[in-house]
Amino acid sequence: MDQPNLPGEEEPIGTEAGEEHVAGDLPASNPLDDPLEYLRALRLAGTHSQFLQSRYLEVLVPIQDILDTLPDRQLLLIIVSFVEMDAHIILLRDGPAFMTDRRIEPLSERLQAEADENLQDFIRTYPERYMTFHYQVLNEYTTLLIQYGAPEEKFQAMDVLLQLLVNVDGSELGSDNSAIDACSICQDEYLPADNIVVLPCHTSHHFHRRCIRTWLLLNLHCPICRATVGIHQPIARRAA
Repeated sequence: MDQPNLPGEEEPIGTEAGEEHVAGDLPASNPLDDPLEYLRALRLAGTHSQFLQSRYLEVLVPIQDILDTLPDRQLLLIIVSFVEMDAHIILLRDGPAFMTDRRIEPLSERLQAEADENLQDFIRTYPERYMTFHYQVLNEYTTLLIQYGAPEEKFQAMDVLLQLLVNVDGSELGSDNSAIDACSICQDEYLPADNIVVLPCHTSHHFHRRCIRTWLLLNLHCPICRATVGIHQPIARRAA
C-alpha cells in the first residue's frame, strides 16, 4: 500500500525522487529544523505508525477544512505541533499494538520556536474554530489520561479537569439548608475555607475538591446523577 504524501512532498517516502526534496522557505543548518524533513524522518523511523495512514493527523480532522486552505509550510508546522499528542492519544485509546516502542524525536529549538509562532498565528486567524477544536481535543486527551494513563499522568490530568470546572469556597454556598451545605460524598458540612467543585450537570451537584477528585479518578461521572464529567468550552458572554 502506497504511503500518502506529506504536504509539499512531491514523491512518496522511500523513493529516490523523494530524497531529492528541497527544504521549505527558510534554510536550515540542521535538516531536522525543517518541518517536512522532521516529519519524513518520523515516518521513516516508524515511530508513529498511524501517521502513515493519512495526509493529516487524526487529532486534526475536526479542522481539516481550514488546514486544506493553508500553504504547505504552515500546514506542516501545525502537524508538527500536534504530532506528539496525536501519538499519545492513539497509544492510550488503542493500546501499544498500534504504536512502536520508539519515542518521538524531540523538536529542535529552532523548529519548536517556529511551530509555536505558527500556531499562535493560526489561533489569531481562526479564534472561534480553534477554541472549539481545542476544548474538544483537551476533553478527549484528559479523559484518556485519567482512564488509561500512568499514575502521574492521571493525577496531572485530573488537576487540569478540576481547574476547568467551577471552583468556589464554602462561604459562597451558604444557605439555611444543611443538605445544600454538605458534601454528598463525605456528608460533612462545608466550612468557609473549604475548596468546593461544582459539576456542570447541575449547580446543586457540588463536593469537596478532595472528595470529588478521589471519586473521579475511579468514576468519570457525577456521584448524584451519573452524568459524564468532562471539559466543556466556556460559553462566551455577549457584550451588553
